[in-house]
Amino acid sequence: MKEKIDAYLLQELHRELSDIEQYDIDPRIRSVYAKALELYWTLSRLLGLGRLHDGRWRTPNPAKAQALRTRLEGAIPPPAERNRLLIDMTATHRFGGHSGVQRVVREIARACVESGKGLPVYLEAGRLYGHFKHDNLPDAIELQKGDKLLLLDSGWGFVEEYPPLLATAHEAGAEVVGCLYDLIPLRYPAATAVKNSAPFMPWFEKALLNCDAIVCISQSVAHDLIAYVREKRLVAPDNMRIGWWPLGADFRDCGKEAPSKLAEQIASAPTPFFMSVGTLEPRKAYPIALDAFELLWFEGCDARYVIVGRPGWNTRALQRRIRRHREYGRRLFWLDNASDADLSHLYPHARGLIFPSFVEGFGMPLIEATHHGARVIASDIPVFREVGGDEAVYFDILDPQSLATRVREALAETRKVRAPAVMTWRESAERLAGMVGSGLYQINSVGLAGALKSAK
Repeated sequence: MKEKIDAYLLQELHRELSDIEQYDIDPRIRSVYAKALELYWTLSRLLGLGRLHDGRWRTPNPAKAQALRTRLEGAIPPPAERNRLLIDMTATHRFGGHSGVQRVVREIARACVESGKGLPVYLEAGRLYGHFKHDNLPDAIELQKGDKLLLLDSGWGFVEEYPPLLATAHEAGAEVVGCLYDLIPLRYPAATAVKNSAPFMPWFEKALLNCDAIVCISQSVAHDLIAYVREKRLVAPDNMRIGWWPLGADFRDCGKEAPSKLAEQIASAPTPFFMSVGTLEPRKAYPIALDAFELLWFEGCDARYVIVGRPGWNTRALQRRIRRHREYGRRLFWLDNASDADLSHLYPHARGLIFPSFVEGFGMPLIEATHHGARVIASDIPVFREVGGDEAVYFDILDPQSLATRVREALAETRKVRAPAVMTWRESAERLAGMVGSGLYQINSVGLAGALKSAK
């Protein structure tokens, strides 16, 4: 399977490089730009300003960070005085964002602070502060014995800040629990941007593998973690525990926001449509879905394909292919800045969700679609089998013909809206907080070392 994925990535990389050669700026201007950029990198490092382009957001500044805190209204319970669950959301606090990891962090943090089960925090200049502002919530937080610090966010963008935090936590008698979303930057580095994949290994080895426990967003990720540590012979604490919990599927407060006109037009038109949700990036395999619909359109199939996702890394050729497609605006649509209201409006009207990714840590669109009663057609990969179960339909990975067959079958079926069978974000947060608070993980007493032995 890995050979098939690698071949696909090479093919898409060739398309992207060809696009640059065909459409990019004049070679002489490109050369001047490259030299100027090289000079900028050199001078900025000499002046101690490498953070401007090395993936670090800024120098620590508690005053500026305070301005990014979120104000809460209403009845927020005060946090526990002892044995607190502190939820690190530093990256989301600094950068914002509403998709992928940021959605998980925002939903879990909000649900935990509203229920009083957890206190969301961010790291600044080596200290922890409360992310939310409320009369019942503290500003600065000092780690103390019995606390559990959950590293829920994507901290690999500033990995150097975390080893001192882990040391401080352990010195105070607190437990540190890491969160692993996937191992994609390590398993498939060609499928991720270098700025994201390069710092992930130091984060994985210096932060994650030095935690007391690790929670994963799926059982598949947990098994992959065990396999990877075994393959690379990495060192981890013998008593490390591993667990996993399911993510939520509902959208918070989207009923107050109206969907866009394009989303309303797509949903109200009589021609059936299928949709894919997620940032345009190599591992999402959007070209496979587009190839499948081109096969269907060639046969005369009058179904529409709607892509909902922001433009991502190394997909300029794909973006150009979409926007210049002869069906664009007719049977092919791309919502590149959709809101939660757009998704909530599109999901119930779609004939189905198409999820062509060749690797995922969980696949939130899958459960979001199920939550809204839409059928799911997904790549046949382990995590989708785990999350989608028998409710989803699967096609052969990276195979447009197989996907086209599943779309034909979906069009021939009488559409039945199923009752939601997935949990809400509040339930997801309760499951996570309960596991971390109790210390009862799925791989618990044997520790990581024992899990490695049993996995052989």
